[in-house]
Amino acid sequence: MANDRIARRRRRAVSRARLSLFIRRNALYIGVGLCLAVLGGLFSLGLGKDGSTPPEDAPAEHSMDERLQEAEGSTPAPWRQEAARRTQRPAASTAAPLTPAPTLTADLTPAPSFSPAPVTERWNPPVDGRLIRVYSMDGLIWSKTLKQWMTHSGVDIAARNDSEVRSVAAGTVERVYNDDMMGTTVVIDHGNGVKTACSGLREDPPVTEGQRIEARALIGLVGSTAISECAEESHIHFEVLKDGRPVDPEGFVLLRRLDG
Repeated sequence: MANDRIARRRRRAVSRARLSLFIRRNALYIGVGLCLAVLGGLFSLGLGKDGSTPPEDAPAEHSMDERLQEAEGSTPAPWRQEAARRTQRPAASTAAPLTPAPTLTADLTPAPSFSPAPVTERWNPPVDGRLIRVYSMDGLIWSKTLKQWMTHSGVDIAARNDSEVRSVAAGTVERVYNDDMMGTTVVIDHGNGVKTACSGLREDPPVTEGQRIEARALIGLVGSTAISECAEESHIHFEVLKDGRPVDPEGFVLLRRLDG
């Protein structure tokens, strides 16, 4: 009995192996046969329910032109009128020809450079001294200290060390700070967008930020804290700013030049 069971198992294994080999060798033909079977089934669905051909009295298939005519006939009148209107050739326009729009030409004239109008009466200078370096933002001037040509955003007024430096007009002290290049600096807001700045003062000036001061109030003493101008003779660096931009202080302050 045991031998019979073993023999049956071997026969089943051999049968499965032969079937697998047959499928691998004839996979193409099997696939084609399945496709044909599917197509035949689809074709049979196109016949009558009982598998017969359609009856003779069944409506014949319409051509494309006939179906378009039927659709046109079923279209509501307003739509047909609109379609006809669109297909008609537009009549020649009798309107007057349009005048071409004028050509816009860009104005390439350069805007005038900013130059604040000087005050009616120029203020007295912050320190009693001579003008030794002028304002020059449009050109370069020589720096003895830095050994190079550069712009100059203010004027330098020569004066002895410890000379008194005073506010040119009434205002509010906006900043008191030590600049790395220009030394101890006091900025005063005079209103109407005008501010003045005095640099190169001695340390610890006698004013504080937010302090309201009058014209000719003492704001510091001439020092030697301006590292970037230390090769010049003793002086202060004085600037005027209008709306945040440096302008020529000689338009606001009466200064005495070297030859004056």
